[in-house]
Amino acid sequence: MRRLVGWLVSDRVVMAAIIVNTIALFLHEMSSRGSLERVAWYWLDYLCVVFFLFEAVVKIRRAGWRSYWASWWNRFDLTVVVISLPALLGPVLPSQEFAFILVLRLGRLFRLFRVLRFIPNLEHLAVGIRRALRASVGVFLALFLIILILAVAATLLFRDLDPEHFGNPVSSAYSIFRVFTVEGWYEIPESLEERAHSSELIDNPRLFSVSVRLFFIAAVFIGGILGLSLANAVFVDEMMADNTEDLERKVDALAAEIRALREQLRKSSRF
Repeated sequence: MRRLVGWLVSDRVVMAAIIVNTIALFLHEMSSRGSLERVAWYWLDYLCVVFFLFEAVVKIRRAGWRSYWASWWNRFDLTVVVISLPALLGPVLPSQEFAFILVLRLGRLFRLFRVLRFIPNLEHLAVGIRRALRASVGVFLALFLIILILAVAATLLFRDLDPEHFGNPVSSAYSIFRVFTVEGWYEIPESLEERAHSSELIDNPRLFSVSVRLFFIAAVFIGGILGLSLANAVFVDEMMADNTEDLERKVDALAAEIRALREQLRKSSRF
């Protein structure tokens, strides 16, 4: 019995359960409402929730609470299981009448993140990501300030003309960020120019069109070309820092050996 329980909570079985759960969630949402397929996939997902709860209980009983909680991955797994527990109320409470159950059931999606623990060299990758995020804080802060400044400026300039994109600083910030990512960077200015020609708010539409183009060209250049490119370069450079440091250490060691060999050759030539 113990061997069977140990096999059930082994990494291979847990990984297989996560894959099955992923397929069940995907096909459940693909199935039409009220169909037998949708019901079948729902109950398979339900069984996965029960299995993950069973796994957590078994591991806690085996290792003890303190030892179990000392592992970061066990904390993550237990948190995901607790978030997923509202899904067990599905057969008891009609989700259509309790909207909060629908929201809580989204917690079942977090179970899929457990597959991260099976990624090779994940700890090394996590260290690189943390280092890259720390190094990129200054760049991200500068980008945030640029977006904030341009958003406020765009709100003051284009609020009355295009309230859909620039009605307030929040919507303006989203529009500016779209421009930074080169998404709609030409559609938004063209829309402003069309509105300017058909609106009585603009006395000189031609001058306004030139000003709009210069404004968005500057936004694309500063935020899209320079800002995002710089942030990406810093992030990638810090992610690759370990490989670069190893290469530098090897080069330094090779240079030291070459210097030592030259010194030996000089001493031997004297004699």
